[in-house]
Amino acid sequence: GDPWLDAVLGVVDENRHSLTDLLAEYLPGVVYEPPSATYLAWMDCRALDLGDDPAETFRARGVELSSGPQFGPPGAGHARINLATSPAVLAATVEAMAG
Repeated sequence: GDPWLDAVLGVVDENRHSLTDLLAEYLPGVVYEPPSATYLAWMDCRALDLGDDPAETFRARGVELSSGPQFGPPGAGHARINLATSPAVLAATVEAMAG
């Protein structure tokens, strides 16, 4: 399983970094800091003025994310995205989030 795990970790690391560029291109204003030890990434969407639960807007655009508010008051205006996917799926996801 080591070769498989190494490959998965490589893809997650690639996505962790490419999300910065994707957000800058499709959703400027979203603040994101690449996580150091997880495949889940928090996006601060408050600059988009989508309310306390931006995941609702993204859901209406066909993208399912974790709603920030379900993690407590500091999650307001945030959404969480899973980086454990292919780079192509991540790019299509962020593009769809932009509407």
